[in-house]
Amino acid sequence: MAKYDITPLTPNPDFDMMYFMEIAGETRIDGDMLEDFEEFWDKWTAESLKAYELKNTEGEGSFVLIFLDQSAEDAIEGIWQDSPTHGLLFHALAITMVMSSAQGFVPELQTGKCAPLPRPGEGVLAAFKELGLTWNEEGSVNRKYAVLTPYPYTGGCEVCHLSENCPKSTVRK
Repeated sequence: MAKYDITPLTPNPDFDMMYFMEIAGETRIDGDMLEDFEEFWDKWTAESLKAYELKNTEGEGSFVLIFLDQSAEDAIEGIWQDSPTHGLLFHALAITMVMSSAQGFVPELQTGKCAPLPRPGEGVLAAFKELGLTWNEEGSVNRKYAVLTPYPYTGGCEVCHLSENCPKSTVRK
């Protein structure tokens, strides 16, 4: 089993209003909501947003893992319980934050390329365990807002675990 070094990274997500609007499927957001977003964006960036490089110590294979921790998920769930409409907007905000962080580490994602999800081997799964995370059989980590992708960029569909099911895949059978 390959051993992976886990190196903390410092994510620096930029809030791009147009990118958020695309993710949220909205055409306008009111000013009060933007103020709320700023408060949560700053808090999550400082406290809840985690990023790591997982690097194979025995050869090739390096990944970036970015996720929002349980406290951010709980905050979004609380907002959702109070107002499903606001909950949906904060859900989109969390996705925007994680994907903006991923774009900072993997610049190819800024040009519309997909962040392919690899099939993690035993070494990556051991690194997840060390970070207090688990991999689900459906092909996701036990965080709602997370990205695991090759680092640096090594291709799209051809290296993606989900290519068989992805509507954007160019290699589906």
